[in-house]
Amino acid sequence: MLSLATVRQRWASFLGTFIALALGVTILSMITLVLTSAQPEVPKRYAGARVLVQSPGVDQSDGLFTANRPWTQQRAAELVQRLDAIPGVSKAVPDLSFYAQAVIDGKPVAAAEDGDLQGHAWSTSALAPQPLVAGKPPSGDKEVVLDRALGLRPGGQVTLLTATGPAQYSVSGTVDGPAFYVSDSAAAALSGGVRVIGLLTDSGVDTKAVAAAAENVVGKDGETLRGEALKNLEEKNAAKTRWIGMQILIGMASLTAFVSIFVVASTFAFSIIQRRRELGLWRTIGATPKQIRRMVYGEAVTIGVVAASVGVVLGSLLAPVLGGLFVNGGLEPPSFTVQIQVLPLIGTFTVGLLVAVLGVWSASRRAGKVRPLEALREASLEKHPMTRSRWIFASVSTLAGIALLVNATGSGSDEMINNTIYAAMALIVGLTLFAPAFIPFLVRLVWWPLRRLSGATNLVARESALTSVRRTASTAAPVLVTIGFAVLISGMFQIRATGYALEETISVKAESVVTPDGTPGLSDAAVTSVKGGASLMPTTLYPGGKDHVGGVGVSKVAFAAAREHMKVTSGSLDALQGQDTMIVRTSVAQWLNWTTGRTVPVTFDDGQTRDMRVVAEVTDQSSTAAVLLSRETVRAHDPSALTPTVYVPRSGTADIPPALGAQQLSRAVYADRTQSEDDRLAKIFIVILVGMSLGYTCLAIANTLMMATADRARDFTVLRLSGATTRQVLRIVAAESALAVGIGTVVGLTVAITALMAIRSGLSANLGTTVNLNLPWPTIVLSIGLCLFLALLSSVLPARLALRAGDAATRSA
Repeated sequence: MLSLATVRQRWASFLGTFIALALGVTILSMITLVLTSAQPEVPKRYAGARVLVQSPGVDQSDGLFTANRPWTQQRAAELVQRLDAIPGVSKAVPDLSFYAQAVIDGKPVAAAEDGDLQGHAWSTSALAPQPLVAGKPPSGDKEVVLDRALGLRPGGQVTLLTATGPAQYSVSGTVDGPAFYVSDSAAAALSGGVRVIGLLTDSGVDTKAVAAAAENVVGKDGETLRGEALKNLEEKNAAKTRWIGMQILIGMASLTAFVSIFVVASTFAFSIIQRRRELGLWRTIGATPKQIRRMVYGEAVTIGVVAASVGVVLGSLLAPVLGGLFVNGGLEPPSFTVQIQVLPLIGTFTVGLLVAVLGVWSASRRAGKVRPLEALREASLEKHPMTRSRWIFASVSTLAGIALLVNATGSGSDEMINNTIYAAMALIVGLTLFAPAFIPFLVRLVWWPLRRLSGATNLVARESALTSVRRTASTAAPVLVTIGFAVLISGMFQIRATGYALEETISVKAESVVTPDGTPGLSDAAVTSVKGGASLMPTTLYPGGKDHVGGVGVSKVAFAAAREHMKVTSGSLDALQGQDTMIVRTSVAQWLNWTTGRTVPVTFDDGQTRDMRVVAEVTDQSSTAAVLLSRETVRAHDPSALTPTVYVPRSGTADIPPALGAQQLSRAVYADRTQSEDDRLAKIFIVILVGMSLGYTCLAIANTLMMATADRARDFTVLRLSGATTRQVLRIVAAESALAVGIGTVVGLTVAITALMAIRSGLSANLGTTVNLNLPWPTIVLSIGLCLFLALLSSVLPARLALRAGDAATRSA
């Protein structure tokens, strides 16, 4: 009851804590509901199969979401024959897939919201299942069954765009869903390797027994899936997009939890400093340290219960809004909906209470140490601003931050962002705890540019900050967090690697660029329509086991343009001839022992394993791709490979029919569009995290400074009675606030720049090339300006009101 009474009495002091906690629980509730709703889904084309067999998986630790190592069509046929013999299996169906896109009215038609741009063998329609709604199954090599939503009817004609180019097909039938089905023989000619075999089972069959039998058939040459495990077949592109969304949500949750605890801890710690005389009175009338701690915990729990309840309700209402933003940002499929679930909300409510309790832990210990004689204390001079426990926790947190930062530099590029954020959190906590120790030095450092300014107001502001270092540290802490996180998060996405010789050279020499227009890539027909163009065709190579590397098929024009800038460490570039040679980067040669002169087995996208001879090694800066092959080699083994771009030199020409789904752009326009697309998800990440950190910490700045200013009404009255004018007192308050912002800015920038330097070092090591660090100056200026504006508004305005009240009281006396 005592805690309730103190909360009611001092509600204004706890308002900032309540808002921070309620906002934190709201965001956590939204995040949790979206996370629990965003689960992987089995592709619809496998919806009718209860047991599926997939080819061997590969290592996904690089975050590239590489497709499984495929079987050859011959090996898949052998497995199908043996799987067909399993009791209870009515039919085993290999999934033969290839790139396909309809061309209607002279332009490629985009994929439906719930579909993809793939063609399949007609036999795989049974896996969906997707029965005919009109017409007959395809036969021969030039018949197709397609979605009736395209508006075509059986007997009509349609142009299908494949990796080689457009071809004319007869529509033999239609289905109710996005798909292109050709005859099994036609699909075999257009497809590469096989990665999935679906098992259609008889009704009432025990799928567990079927799966066990399938495992015996496949052995180590694949994996059998049933039940929830079928979700492992989620499309790799969808999985990657969902993973990016999860990283954003995890970053939001981590930042929310940290800043919530930080705001609660800093608010309660500052409150204890202000309430030392009050707590001393409680101790004088007999309250024990344990009772004082219990009272402070009670205040936190009271605020936590109310704030968490409000946050859970608001989070439930706003979670669909967050889900909609993720759908609009392309981070979730259009069919994604947020499911309101009770257990996640109970969890976030509990987290809200834990945040309140954790945030007040340190403050409660300090409150319990207040002595009865504090009730008689008048002087505000702090003799021991750094306690022994504060030294210990500050040291541990700072060392932990340094260790995490070192660990982040050795992380993969995808893990480095979150690891660096965690390191920054630890450093911010450590430096905030250390603040009373170095505040005097920073006060003198920040004040040094203003040393020529004379006057009593400047002197009073400076000495006040030096005298009350804990108060100065408390007011500077939110600024530290604001500047630190805003600069760190935005700076992460301005780190750019320098150009690689192969890609940079052919792009620099280009006058224009041919890019896809409504298609996922350029077909061979689009590439050959550009005379003298340079192009690269990406593919994936499988050295063996779970390893995989990226390769590119280099056109002769591209290779000729770039070879003079590629640095050879061994071998000769001239030896890249035929379909059995390759050039590798030095790091790949060391990793896989693919040294010059060796002949090594390599598995391609069609599942075929070929002996390839390493004819040269080049530096890692020579190409982004691990392996360089001839374009003909890639096409021979990857029937659905598409070309991202074709670079057209001044001497080249491009005559591209609209049906090929390509457009010619100037190099400047292409660079702008590419940069815009590459940065789209990064900008979403930046806006969300920077917006959260600014919103949260700006709340803390306003709350802390308003509390600090309101508590100093007596000081202002003394200054007025000593002869200071109202303007001079307000100038002192403004100077102190500006000084706190300056201190927080210096420390925050130190943390952010240190972390960004670590990221640059780690990325340089991971990518094998030089990485440039560009500080986000607009964000820095905006953050400092916003902090300064809020600090002045939250201190000068309450001080003005306090002075008016004091002057009125003096006149009435």
